[in-house]
Amino acid sequence: MAKILCIEDNQDFVIYLTSVLKDHTLSFAPTLNDAFKYVQNGRESFDLILLDVSLPDGNGIKALSQFKDAFSAKDIPIIILSADNDILSKVAAFGVGADDYIVKPPHSAELKARIEARLRTASAQAKDTQFIKLGNLIIDSDKMSVQIQLTDKLENVDLTPSEFKLLKILSTRPGQVYSRDYLIDHVWGISKHITERTVDAHISHLRKKISSSTAKVETVLGAGYKIEVKPA
Repeated sequence: MAKILCIEDNQDFVIYLTSVLKDHTLSFAPTLNDAFKYVQNGRESFDLILLDVSLPDGNGIKALSQFKDAFSAKDIPIIILSADNDILSKVAAFGVGADDYIVKPPHSAELKARIEARLRTASAQAKDTQFIKLGNLIIDSDKMSVQIQLTDKLENVDLTPSEFKLLKILSTRPGQVYSRDYLIDHVWGISKHITERTVDAHISHLRKKISSSTAKVETVLGAGYKIEVKPA
């Protein structure tokens, strides 16, 4: 089951998507502004985005590059949905980073097949993130190990499970800012009573433990945290 953000304002088509994609978890945004709120609030992460072209507050194709940046979606498929079958529109969509272009109304079997194909591709690419090298910081997700490559040796870093999860999230997309709410949801879970100060404390401990690495966790005031590689 994948988590899919559907940016679509046509209620009939919303009902159609709900029916056809019932095996997945769908979130709906009727406008571009509503969709961007998912990023700003750090409410959700998604496996795939369905993006309509004609929206009340703008053109989906023109906004697509913003979604690539805002969602850090280099490995998250974005599929354009449009009633326009014109070749120039398709070329424009692929030119700004669309992973697929589906003409409305699509046949339900075709829609599901093309979505599943994109999800499989994204899943295969995600496996590459099981082993992350960020500067001289080495993260092995399978072994849940972290090492720092120093000049003459490998330094093992002893992290708690929560610290490891924090580091893995931040390191998967260097430069991406993650809100404290997002980190709480994805490290401890929404059912846990965790405060923002708990996140800050874990980040502080994590910084100290990887201080000899060129990968540095930075605070973005009013937004959250990110990780960047600094010169040695």
